[in-house]
Amino acid sequence: MGLKTYLASAAFAAGSLAAPALAQDDQVKLLVLDDMTGTYSGNGGPNTLLAVQMAVEDFGGEVLGQPIEVLSADHQGKPDIGSSLAQRFIDEQQIDVMTLGGSSAVGLAAQGRAAEAGIVTLVNGGYAPNFSGDQCAPFGSQWAPTTRELARGVAGAVVNEGGESWYMLTADYVFGHGLSADAAAAVEEAGGKVLGETVHPLNTTDLASALLSAQGSGADVIGLANAGPDLETAIKQARDYGLSDKLVAMLVFTNNVQSLGLEATQGIRMAASSYWDMNDTTREWGTRFMERNGGDVPTMGHIAAYASVTHYLKAVAAAGTDDAEAVNAKMKELPIDSGFFENAKMLDNGRVVYDMLLVEVNSPDESTGPADLYEIVARIPGEELFLTAEESGCPLTAKTN
Repeated sequence: MGLKTYLASAAFAAGSLAAPALAQDDQVKLLVLDDMTGTYSGNGGPNTLLAVQMAVEDFGGEVLGQPIEVLSADHQGKPDIGSSLAQRFIDEQQIDVMTLGGSSAVGLAAQGRAAEAGIVTLVNGGYAPNFSGDQCAPFGSQWAPTTRELARGVAGAVVNEGGESWYMLTADYVFGHGLSADAAAAVEEAGGKVLGETVHPLNTTDLASALLSAQGSGADVIGLANAGPDLETAIKQARDYGLSDKLVAMLVFTNNVQSLGLEATQGIRMAASSYWDMNDTTREWGTRFMERNGGDVPTMGHIAAYASVTHYLKAVAAAGTDDAEAVNAKMKELPIDSGFFENAKMLDNGRVVYDMLLVEVNSPDESTGPADLYEIVARIPGEELFLTAEESGCPLTAKTN
């Protein structure tokens, strides 16, 4: 498998963030390990690489007087490939940090390798709670929301609006099962109930039988505990059966909405960690991002990639070294004030907590242009959704009795 190397260049220095030479070596090497060509390449993939490159460029292209090298690899959504690639870059390239996106199963395998080697990990496209929970890493941080926040951010509101009975369509892997379980818990806590569930293989092309089972159950709501092409298939085929008004999706990306169109997705509500049109900072960056990729609206994973790499580089500069322990300590100490998340902070288990957005997909008439996809309906305080470090199950921060 070919490995592509990208060297970020810049016309200006890091300015006030400059510091003495690196303590460990003479250069920061950053690996973008993502699904570049497979099922989740639209959620992350090449546009995650672009977001990381922009973060490096905007930082000045160097840190502590040395150039920052950005490397990328395609794990193809396969845990064995992702794990071996992570180890290969650790051994052969002596990377300092890796960003993880795509399938959570792949990301967890790669994070395990990084933890053994003392490598910093930035999880911007892995939504399973395990990254900062039972499989947390000493130098890992999770910037993507987990299935808990995604489900709780929307399920309770739907039950309160009358959607009391649910039927779940669940992708058969760690993310799907986690999202379904968290949605069920949120529904029941709000006073609703789950009538049934159909589990389907990843990347399924026909969900007709599952949708008919959901319809036959008499449920008020069909909850979609899947993502990417599976989500798009469910939405398309639900429309064919007249079930669109019953759908609630816990994880919808902007690329899914762009692919399906506003006519098919209008009115869908979901939780999001950030949105390109959230404030002046995100709008300025999002506009530059779309100018460079042909108009693809950034997903929350792309936003997290930019924000997490920026925060990491600030921590390297502040620590005066690329040593993982020192940088990790600085990442938790420094404020997360880039403007890409609201009221953000990093917990001791590496979980980044912030206020979540409840958004609704615009109708074609409401949209002012191709990138105007969402209306922000509400902001949900992070402390109402995220677990504390002690509650997360992370063995590094678990309560001792």
